[in-house]
Amino acid sequence: MLGKVLGNRYEILEKIGDGGMAFVYKARCRLLNRIVAVKVLRSEFVEDEEFLEKFKNEAQSAASLTQQNIVNIYDVGQDEEVHYIVMEYVEGKSLRDIIKGSKRIGEEQAIEIARQIALALSQAHKKHIIHRDIKPHNILVKEDGTVKVVDFGIAKAVTSSTVTNMGSVIGSVHYFSPEQAKGRYVDERSDLYSLGIVMYEMLVGRVPFKGDSPVNIALQHINEEVTFPDFIKNEVSEDVKKLILKLTQKNQSRRYFTADELIKDMDLIKKNVSPNFIQPSYEDFKTQKIENLGEAIEKAEQQREIIIERHSEDMGITRSEDFQTEKDMGEQDMPKKSGKGHKKLIMMLAIVLGFVASVGFTAGGFYIKEMLKPKEYSLPKLESMKFEDAKKMLEEKKIKLSIRREENSNEVLKDHIISQEPQAGTTVKEGFEVTVVVSKGGKLSQVPNLEGKKLGDLTGILSEANFEEGVVTFEFNDKPEGTILSQKPRALSKLEEGSSIDVVVSKGQEVKLVIVPQLVGVSFEDAKKLMGDLRLGDVTYDEDKSQPDGVVLKQSLSAGEKTEENKSMNLVVNKLKSQDETAGETQSSGDRAKQEDQVKRNLSIKLPEDKGNIRVVVKETYDSQTKTVYDKEIKVNETNGLLIVPIRGKSGTTKAYQITIDGSSYYDGDVSF
Repeated sequence: MLGKVLGNRYEILEKIGDGGMAFVYKARCRLLNRIVAVKVLRSEFVEDEEFLEKFKNEAQSAASLTQQNIVNIYDVGQDEEVHYIVMEYVEGKSLRDIIKGSKRIGEEQAIEIARQIALALSQAHKKHIIHRDIKPHNILVKEDGTVKVVDFGIAKAVTSSTVTNMGSVIGSVHYFSPEQAKGRYVDERSDLYSLGIVMYEMLVGRVPFKGDSPVNIALQHINEEVTFPDFIKNEVSEDVKKLILKLTQKNQSRRYFTADELIKDMDLIKKNVSPNFIQPSYEDFKTQKIENLGEAIEKAEQQREIIIERHSEDMGITRSEDFQTEKDMGEQDMPKKSGKGHKKLIMMLAIVLGFVASVGFTAGGFYIKEMLKPKEYSLPKLESMKFEDAKKMLEEKKIKLSIRREENSNEVLKDHIISQEPQAGTTVKEGFEVTVVVSKGGKLSQVPNLEGKKLGDLTGILSEANFEEGVVTFEFNDKPEGTILSQKPRALSKLEEGSSIDVVVSKGQEVKLVIVPQLVGVSFEDAKKLMGDLRLGDVTYDEDKSQPDGVVLKQSLSAGEKTEENKSMNLVVNKLKSQDETAGETQSSGDRAKQEDQVKRNLSIKLPEDKGNIRVVVKETYDSQTKTVYDKEIKVNETNGLLIVPIRGKSGTTKAYQITIDGSSYYDGDVSF
């Protein structure tokens, strides 16, 4: 995988980790020139089409989360058989490694880490995204103390499909909520339970429940309470212990309802103020509330049954035997008629009539109780419904609906329900009161000005302003690549927080292709005119007596081929020698010896990589005379970063050279030959 480029964009640099479902690599985004983390799915998941679809949908949903304590998801893609997620690269350690290295974390630091995790959960829960796998392995801590939570939304895809890697199950079961262990309905409070287990591990140095199998550990989550060892008695405050105990309640309704409520209590503890840890008991409230006679009868009947059961146990019989005795009493044979014992017959009739009346009264009472007993209903889903419509629907079933609080929401329309308590599917009786959180609508904020900003800064700018990244389109432009050209909606307008901002980004100058003209055989002056959108490069001279003087003998680019606009083309021009020059060729052997005495050297000039076109000038000074030996404008990206300029000098001499790049001095020194 190392060196592979995924999606023609992400160059894999090194492997930095692996888990139950994927390998994690450090990579470089070629488009934005930034370091990212790429999570590549293991091969066993690739063949499960249902899982891949859920995985893609959940990852895209999680990508909408923009909060400083959540690792950003940049991209989800596929390259042949490789399925991957591109995420923010975080320099730091996992909370798991920190706990292993330090054994236990101090209370102040543990609260700060947990608070940042809660901030991440708060943002996700407001968008109805549940993590489902909060554990130290998924928490990263940077050197400056910033906490980052990874894998939001991804756990749902895994738990919805078949998990074949047992290691991932074992790694997570220590942090499961009881409802997860039972395979029941999971909501935001399940994440808060897992956070409570993480806090416990930070402070104690181990998880509260251990076992020799995942099933054993899961059963402890369901049946056993969290307890603190004696050795931390004086190291962890009572308020923090109570906070953890509230987070890890078996009953969801006894935990914190939201991450925001948890954060408020954490802030109080940091100020040395004890929060109010009274646990709300909705089940007790339902039992004690008497709305009508039917419930009162039912309660009395339950108490009577308890008394009978205890009494039966004392007598050494079961309730069924007790019931059978009453039944047998009702089926006693009537005595036969006889002339004797008339009074006895009257007495027996009285007893029987009394018994029948008693049975009739009891049966009638039971019938009345059943008639008056409140009906039970399964709560429907109220979320996203208009409050008045939901209230009217529940009133028809004699169930009350009240507003617990109102809050801004960019996902739920104004006057519509954000969440409900109890959850949909819960069985309740007539007269029960359901509470809901109702949307006040989205909060309006000013749209930031994005024009001229870099695409790499877009996510951070929008996150700070509480907006989301929308559609990003690219077009050719004279602006540098990655520069934002325009935005929609326009800057400084008012828009609901959480809305998407679309941008258009520069791809840099468009590369235009031109056809290379045929210049060989054309006069040099005409050739310069015919070059059109090409640039004249080096011009050298040679002699070909078969061709007219001044015509082009060679060209560096082949005629008829397509090449980039403004590319340089070198020409070789015919230059016939004059009679004087020809005569000069019959020089003495001494003159030839002087030429042969010349020594060649090369000036190696390293070109700046951060520039496009540059002009390089080389001047030579010898015997008090200065001349320019090289003066050209070149494209850096057409070279290998190194320019070689040949120079000559007589053996044993020294010449001075001055090199400038775009007018700035690059080299000023002597060269010996």
